Amino acid sequence: MNLISFLIQRARGTFLLAIVFGLLSGASSTGLISLVTSALTGGELSRRAGFWGFLGLALLTMLARFLSQHLLNRLHHRALYEVRTRLSRQVLSTPLRRLEELGLPQLTKAFTQDALTVSFTLGGIPGMIINLTIIVGCLLYLAWLSWTVFFATLGFIVCAGFSYWLLHKSAYSTLQTSHQVEGVLFKTFQSLTEGIKELKLHRGRRTALMGEMLDPNASRLLNVSMKSSTFLSAATSWSSFIFFLLISLLLFVLPQYRTVSLETLVGYTMVVLYLQQPLDSLVNTLPMITRGSMSLAEIDRLSLGTEQLQEKLEAAPAEPSSFEKIELRGVAHTYFRENEDSRFTLGPIHLTLQRGERVFIIGGNGSGKTTLVKLLTGLYTPEEGELFVDGQRVTEENRDNYRQHFSAVFFDFFLFDSLLGLPRTNLEESAKAHLETLRLDRKVQLRPGGELSTTELSQGQRKRLALLTSYLEDRPIYVFDEWAADQDPVFKDIFYNQILDDLKRRGKTVVVISHDSRYFRVADRIVQLDDGKLVEPEQARATAS
Repeated sequence: MNLISFLIQRARGTFLLAIVFGLLSGASSTGLISLVTSALTGGELSRRAGFWGFLGLALLTMLARFLSQHLLNRLHHRALYEVRTRLSRQVLSTPLRRLEELGLPQLTKAFTQDALTVSFTLGGIPGMIINLTIIVGCLLYLAWLSWTVFFATLGFIVCAGFSYWLLHKSAYSTLQTSHQVEGVLFKTFQSLTEGIKELKLHRGRRTALMGEMLDPNASRLLNVSMKSSTFLSAATSWSSFIFFLLISLLLFVLPQYRTVSLETLVGYTMVVLYLQQPLDSLVNTLPMITRGSMSLAEIDRLSLGTEQLQEKLEAAPAEPSSFEKIELRGVAHTYFRENEDSRFTLGPIHLTLQRGERVFIIGGNGSGKTTLVKLLTGLYTPEEGELFVDGQRVTEENRDNYRQHFSAVFFDFFLFDSLLGLPRTNLEESAKAHLETLRLDRKVQLRPGGELSTTELSQGQRKRLALLTSYLEDRPIYVFDEWAADQDPVFKDIFYNQILDDLKRRGKTVVVISHDSRYFRVADRIVQLDDGKLVEPEQARATAS
């Protein structure tokens, strides 16, 4: 989307009113030049009238410019607010599979570099629009002075503008290249920061990262950036030269071919000199507008969720109703596994989950266990087959409502630093009791408002804190993806024999992905996956035993 059209769409009336005030400011500035020209050429205007007229126009120019700038700044800040909130809502409404395909570097770049670039560019648009209105006002004054000279001047400006456009076009193509290289370099920086321990332990990997990824891409970005800057500097210098060339033509060449009044000659010279500042500002703003438009286009190219889906997500009820049975009928999902060129298909899966059941999902690494629970929880949309809750089919319209049945701690969980979205009734008492059970009460305290005092813990302790958050959500179905993998024997026993028992007593359905065969006995039912296919119940029981 174009940045200007994006700005106009936010509030068309405000934008038009700002333009009106901008035009008034431009007209007043032109009037000031007219008075100066008249005074310099010995016009009939009295000095007293000239003084008060000049002062009045100066005040009008200041007021009109302030009002235009004020309205445009309000519009700019509103647009910036909408860029940030819209992007956040789009991410929330985008299917998880699409977000995983884009990857964390792309999304992080959108939220940081692209959003900040759009923000910076929007801040420069108000000044650009005001400069444009001043330029329009000055051109109208030039036309009033002499139509013949105006068209000659306008023809010169068009030719000069075309030569500037050629230089700017070359800069634009290099800016596009630099934008792409920045994305690759951003991913390398992420590898550098997140993999710092592994890089410090392995000199060869560290050398390869610098020599094969960081240095070549940084060098390429340096080259294209310098090339782009060269074109932009040439364009700016050329635009400055054009002003002096135009003045020399007006003062020394034009009078030789056409009789021009002194007032017209002085007026044109004054206007051209006056236009240098707004035109220079406008020229310097164009590269910034280009970068901002490219960043906005990059955000749009992510193909994130639609506004209609955002509204559905925000309008969804916060709490789910209870259920008796969830069915997966012929559900299948296909994707590429890591380090493999072939596609992996999970399913078709026929599975029924009853209320109050304790189901363990077992199988080898890469057999599709996590993908199965993502389908079960509604995070993935099945490519084949359908989900049913008590006989009602899960569709795009009610999928988010369906997801509210679940609370999950995935293997790659994220730990929020506060208990967001949880009811405040008895929250502090319940949280303290569970912190004691999980032996975190001396490390973590719950502050007023549900904020956790710290999340800087070991991985096993962080998982226990994630379990606390999940437990307090009080959902009908709990999903634990290898939760006990990072726990010592004491907490494994607490998890399997105390926490799961307590959830069952409360009538909760529990789905556990586990490799802990010694605890398979606590399951009501075992579901085994082998290369994306369900194993027969008898064979699964034999494996568990």
